[in-house]
Amino acid sequence: MSKRLYREFYLLPRGEQRGLLILSILLILSLLLRITVAMLPEREPRGLEEFEQEARLLMAVLAEADSLKQVRDDSLRESFPGYAPPRTFFSYQGAIKSDNTQPIDINRADSADLLPLPGIGPVFAGRIIKYRDLLGGFLSVDQLGEVYGIPLETVQNIRRLLSIDSLAIRMIRIDSASFRELLRHPYLEYEDVKALVEYRDFKRDIESSDELRINHILPDSTLRKLDGYLNYR
Repeated sequence: MSKRLYREFYLLPRGEQRGLLILSILLILSLLLRITVAMLPEREPRGLEEFEQEARLLMAVLAEADSLKQVRDDSLRESFPGYAPPRTFFSYQGAIKSDNTQPIDINRADSADLLPLPGIGPVFAGRIIKYRDLLGGFLSVDQLGEVYGIPLETVQNIRRLLSIDSLAIRMIRIDSASFRELLRHPYLEYEDVKALVEYRDFKRDIESSDELRINHILPDSTLRKLDGYLNYR
């Protein structure tokens, strides 16, 4: 059998002989590689054992802390029958905040102050601060729903954790604000600012939002949103 194969091999053209040899060598190398890989010992990633040990220590510390808290709560319940432990929620950084903490004033808070709010990470915190600066301050918690990407469900969840200081609102003096300052406000489009400035140059003094409404300078919807930001004095 082997002699017949050997003979037929030499009867093949030289190019086919060369191709068959190369294919045979590749098959042998592939087989040797499979065998070598199978014989290699299984190795765990470097540092895995240390990581597992640290994780076990951390879990033990947390379990001990939880046990001590339970003992304390049980002791307080015995001493004060009406005692109930405060509920808590986890902040973005993993710290525990009590439900009875002071609400966060979103007109004076910085981005770090907003991080403990559930559903608010670094990106949303930064967007809230930037949008607040453009508005001149928040008049209502509902305006958080206007911040790009923040779900309305998140706004509802954090509503009770927020407060608003209306004294921190930065008003726009309608009679002296520059075109650029007006255009910077999120509620004013280019055409709105153009119409407002042209009317102001003609009228000089604008007395109230009713004047702008009656003369159709700004849409009613825009005036409603701007109410609280424009100073007519």
